[in-house]
Amino acid sequence: MQRLTRQRNAVFSAFSDAGRVLTAPEILEHARAIVPEISLSTVYRQVSLLLADGEIAKVELPGEPARYEVACKADPHDHSHDAGEGGDAGHHHDHHHHYFHCSHCGQVFLLHACPGPMHDLAPQGFQVTHHEVTLHGLCATCVETGAKTPKAHPPH
Repeated sequence: MQRLTRQRNAVFSAFSDAGRVLTAPEILEHARAIVPEISLSTVYRQVSLLLADGEIAKVELPGEPARYEVACKADPHDHSHDAGEGGDAGHHHDHHHHYFHCSHCGQVFLLHACPGPMHDLAPQGFQVTHHEVTLHGLCATCVETGAKTPKAHPPH
């Protein structure tokens, strides 16, 4: 059992080491600093267990491989999201994140803030229940190295 604990800890610590959203191969790269012999299949098994335990969450961006992030633990005293997008008080919505996707290196980063309710952007008569925002562009590292945005942009 110690081996599984060591592997699980290596997989989980990859997120704090990287400080961003990770794909399974990126988790493997970080986890190997702790457990050099860890395999990609072991990473996937540990990711499945961490997902089932609610320790991490899956991040899905259209046309991209699955990524994972540390799950937010809801504060039982925080009722700031109780009204939701549509103002339906008493209906709790899970905490959500927004992302920046570097179109050159492919890395995904968490945005530091939420733009807020989007109901004013919806067509008249529509009710927004939740939203997701992903910004696309170049990360700071790619900007510093003079990278250019690929010619093919994701569909809007």
